[in-house]
Amino acid sequence: MKRNELQPPAAQLMKYIVGRWISKPIYVAAELGIADKLSDGPKSIDELAQLTQTHAPTLFRVMRGLASVGIFSETENKRFELTPMAECLKTGALRSAALLFNSHWSDKAWEYFLDSVKTGDTAFEKAHGMPVSDWLEKNPHAAEVFNEANATKAANSHRAIVDVYDFSDINKLTDVGGGLGVLMAEVLQANPLMKGIVADIPSVVQKAKKMIQDRGLEERCEAVECDFFDKIPGGSDAYLMSNILHDWSDEQCIKILGNCHKAMECGSKLLIVEMVIPPGNEPSIAKLLDIEMLVTTGGRERTEFEFKALLESSGFKLNRFIPTAENICIIETSKGLICSEATGNY
Repeated sequence: MKRNELQPPAAQLMKYIVGRWISKPIYVAAELGIADKLSDGPKSIDELAQLTQTHAPTLFRVMRGLASVGIFSETENKRFELTPMAECLKTGALRSAALLFNSHWSDKAWEYFLDSVKTGDTAFEKAHGMPVSDWLEKNPHAAEVFNEANATKAANSHRAIVDVYDFSDINKLTDVGGGLGVLMAEVLQANPLMKGIVADIPSVVQKAKKMIQDRGLEERCEAVECDFFDKIPGGSDAYLMSNILHDWSDEQCIKILGNCHKAMECGSKLLIVEMVIPPGNEPSIAKLLDIEMLVTTGGRERTEFEFKALLESSGFKLNRFIPTAENICIIETSKGLICSEATGNY
């Protein structure tokens, strides 16, 4: 029997009620870069306080609390060291996620969660007066954390995608909303004969170009500006959208998919990488991320049935769902042999 099952229901529920007693100290540790500062070995609380310009007795209380749940470990004389979970709080790991999901601007959006439940409106827009995409453009530091968190999350799934999908029959691949281009780089490195395009908004494209150059892929890959609500660049025999559709409502997704359909040649493929919500009471991180989407973007995670409906509404033929070792699925679709420019949906 699992330890959690030995606890009475009230104790199990209480753990979730007071979840921020852990998440907020994690945020403080991430903001202060504690895990990075312990990379070269244990340090006393006074050393950590000096390095982080904090009040040592108060910082100790935070570190002691985190150590009690396995995030950091306290040794003799109020010294702290890394644990496996604390290793994940380093820069380049989950530090950016801890900052993103516990930021003051995210908290402000969650204050309107009940309003979202009552009205169906997006909490972030109620809190900040504009969609999250517009707000991030006006707040570059937050956008940097947002992009880094998404890139880190995606990095864990990239290898899983390359491992299960055969890209060998694709000569040119366009990653629509490809962000910094990290997934494209992974695909190209595994498929040395392929060429690629990373298509995204101007503020992201410049960073993608640098990443492409740093990976030595500038001869096979380019980054181009793209507003997928307006037009998607043509000329590729396959298109990829990774964690894009979950940011948007069904109506907006149909617009994006419609533009992708217009850009594609007959018989070309579209690969959609998303979580898929399982039925019933089956545990799934997708069911919880769906609530985050409700609060922040107005989008949603979807079931197989919901993806099928979206694709049919946009003129696509669903080929198959391909599970991966991570919590994501590759949804392979194609522009059918009978191709029409007018489906009545876009």
